[in-house]
Amino acid sequence: MTRQRLSREQSREQTRDRLLDAANAIFTKKGYANTSVEDIAAAAGYTRGAFYSNFGGKSELFFELLRRESTKINLEFQRILESSTDKTELETQIARYYSGLYRDDMCSMLWIEAKMVAVRDTRFRAKLNAFLNEKQNKIAEFIEIFSTLTGEPPAAPPQEIAIGLLALCEGVSFAHQCDPQRVDDRTAEAVLSWFMHAAIFAPKSTLTSQAQDQGKAQPKGQGLDLNPTPSQP
Repeated sequence: MTRQRLSREQSREQTRDRLLDAANAIFTKKGYANTSVEDIAAAAGYTRGAFYSNFGGKSELFFELLRRESTKINLEFQRILESSTDKTELETQIARYYSGLYRDDMCSMLWIEAKMVAVRDTRFRAKLNAFLNEKQNKIAEFIEIFSTLTGEPPAAPPQEIAIGLLALCEGVSFAHQCDPQRVDDRTAEAVLSWFMHAAIFAPKSTLTSQAQDQGKAQPKGQGLDLNPTPSQP
């Protein structure tokens, strides 16, 4: 059987994919700072020149890795939101997918690495912050779409929920990788699913009522003050 010849564009896309896959493995093993362009090119089976024909540098490739994974996740959330108009079905699918991201996200270690690099590198930090802002806005957009589809307002501003969703997923993923006995699969999925239900699925009126009931149950002077008055000297 004759192998079909790849077009120039297909060949370039294949080269990029191999470089990205090789970089992902090496970054995870050695870290961003200890990985060179030559390391990535050699692991992918290419020359240094082939690397620079596809990427402007190591940081450009690094962010392309993050973008590739984020795009895959965004497409899945979009597919879920377009799959049904039934509130219960949407909640089930969204919670199931989100609660498994700590395990399935191939870039979880890269996110941790990126933040460590950003602490020491101001230029890298600026790029990371712009990328995170873009990712946060996309999640907030999904939350607003879900709210429109179901007619239920979110429990908090979508941008704030998006920050929580991002941070919690990264934190749970890191905890699971460091201590899988303490944060096992069942625990990780339960934590993520609970936050998703509390922040997005539970009607705002229900949460407000629960908070009021909890405040009534507290002894006088020990309730939760959401707008504390600064103490006088």
